[in-house]
Amino acid sequence: MKQYNSKHTAALSTRGFYTILTVCCLIIAVSAWVLWSSATASEPAETEASTPIITPAESIPDLSEDTPVLSEETAAPEEDEQPVPEEQPAESEETAAPTPTPTVTVSAPIYVRPASGAVITPFSGDELLFQPTFGDWRVHTGTDFAAEPGENVLALTDGTVQEVFEDGLYGTCVTLSHDADLTSTYRGLTDVRVVAGQAVTAGETLGAVAETIDAEAALGTHLHVEAARAGTPVDVLELLGESEIE
Repeated sequence: MKQYNSKHTAALSTRGFYTILTVCCLIIAVSAWVLWSSATASEPAETEASTPIITPAESIPDLSEDTPVLSEETAAPEEDEQPVPEEQPAESEETAAPTPTPTVTVSAPIYVRPASGAVITPFSGDELLFQPTFGDWRVHTGTDFAAEPGENVLALTDGTVQEVFEDGLYGTCVTLSHDADLTSTYRGLTDVRVVAGQAVTAGETLGAVAETIDAEAALGTHLHVEAARAGTPVDVLELLGESEIE
C-alpha cells in the first residue's frame, strides 16, 4: 500500500511539475504577445508625433541678420508717447550757402537818327531864328534833317504810337510816347506804316519823307523832328549825343 501511494505521489509530483511549467510558458507567451501588440499599436502615434510639421516657405518669416529685432529699449512707443524728433544741427555761418543776390540790369535807351541827312536847322530853345519861308524871326522847337523824298523815317527810340494826325502847315505827323515822360513828333510824312497804340522799337520805320512841308517849304525836302520831356521841348541832338551840327 505504501509502495502504491509512493508511486502515485511521485507520479502526481511529476505531472504537477510539467503542468506548472506548461502554464508558465503559456503565461510568458501571452505576455509577450500583449507587449508586442501594444508596441505595434503605439508606434504610428509616436511616428506621427515625432514628424515635424513643414510650413510653406512664404509663411515662414525671414529671420536673417538684416531683420531688426525689437527689444524692450527699441520697442514701438505706446499710443500716449510721441517720438521725439532728432534735432538737426544748425548750419554754421561758414558752411551756410550764401543767398544769391539778384542782378538788376538797367539798360540805357538806344537813340537812332530819324533821318541820315545833315542838320539844316537846329533846335534853338529860347533863341529866335530867322524863318525864311515866312520871313520872320521865331523859336525853332525842333530839328530839321535833310532828306530825299520817300526816304524812310525811323523811330528815335523805343516807344508806343500815341497819335497819327494831320497838320495844316506840317502835313501828316506821328507822335510817339517813350519812357520818362519823353515824347517825339515827326512832321512832314507820307506813306505812314504805324497806327495809334502800336509798340515800336528804336530805328523802326514809321513812314516816308514827304516832298514838301508847307510851313518850311523854303528849306527844301527835309524831316522836321521834335522832342519834349513832360511837355518841355528838348534838343533831339542832345538825345543822340551829337555835340556839333553836321
